[in-house]
Amino acid sequence: MGIKLFTFLILIFSSALLLQAQTLLLENFNYPAGDSLGAHGWVNFSGGATNVLTVVSPGLTYSGYPLSGIGNACRVLNSGQDDYKSFAVPDSSGSVYAAFIVRIDTAKTAGDYFFGLLPSTSTTSYTARIYAKDSANSLYFGLSKGAATQGPIIYSGNSFQFGVIYLLIVKYKFNTYSNTDDSLSLYVFSSGIPSAEPAVPSIGPVGGTGTDASNLGRVALRQGTASQAPILTIDGIKVTTTQSLIYANIKTIGTNADKFELCQNYPNPFNPGTTIKFEVFKVNTPLRRGEGGRIILKVYDILGKEVATLVNEKLLPGIYETNFSGNRLPSGIYFYKLETNEFTSVKKMILLK
Repeated sequence: MGIKLFTFLILIFSSALLLQAQTLLLENFNYPAGDSLGAHGWVNFSGGATNVLTVVSPGLTYSGYPLSGIGNACRVLNSGQDDYKSFAVPDSSGSVYAAFIVRIDTAKTAGDYFFGLLPSTSTTSYTARIYAKDSANSLYFGLSKGAATQGPIIYSGNSFQFGVIYLLIVKYKFNTYSNTDDSLSLYVFSSGIPSAEPAVPSIGPVGGTGTDASNLGRVALRQGTASQAPILTIDGIKVTTTQSLIYANIKTIGTNADKFELCQNYPNPFNPGTTIKFEVFKVNTPLRRGEGGRIILKVYDILGKEVATLVNEKLLPGIYETNFSGNRLPSGIYFYKLETNEFTSVKKMILLK
């Protein structure tokens, strides 16, 4: 095999790996309370101007979830406007994970879905539909692959509580044996973050007889009908291609890094949240060409005590962003440090409350 062909294949392989492990969407609702979602990249596709989906304050918090405590949240009512937001790129292979934190305030006994995924060119082919219903004053979450006519709506065997904040992660797995064999699972957490994907989901795997999604390219919030739909607050939506990236507060913003670099956070000074951008370049040893290696990004106080680990992942070459929240920290000077096998950099930032 010629050197040029070998190099080309390595580049293709590295690009494919990067596409298999990336963040497709982040939404912290970090906008002024009272704004419509339509003013911030969301698209209204149903329900007209009734009960416009709106940013509300404060945001939701869930300990250990990287998107917790950043920005505000969105209020979803039981009738009115439906909105979608597009992924950075559509995905049609492997698995797609969509996570969010939610507080269900009320639900109906009939139950209805309030969250779903859509193909990149459709506003009707909902999949990964997540439901909430009331049974004997207890909350139950549900999941379906498509409409009820295409397969079952499966509800959780365990009950949950109204007014409590939960972390939900729905997994859509693309299968290749037929055009109706894709499967879905829903994980519901009341506290903590799992170290790995649980072996048994809260609901699923769920299938159905309906046609599989051609791709997944949009996340949708749905307000349903007054007789069936819940009322809730949702926050911290993240869509990735691996579950580990749900817990890693990392967003891929580019693939053409030509160096290792740690950028100055912005804004700076900040209160309480800030963004840190960094670049990961390929290592130079021939056997590992094309690999970025393990990246560690930590935050320290002025005394050198570690206060947060923002990144501890093996990342391919690319340009990344991560968020840091000083919501529970006092004002002062902090340092953030990026470490790889080939590169170390430290920068200062100021939390000013």
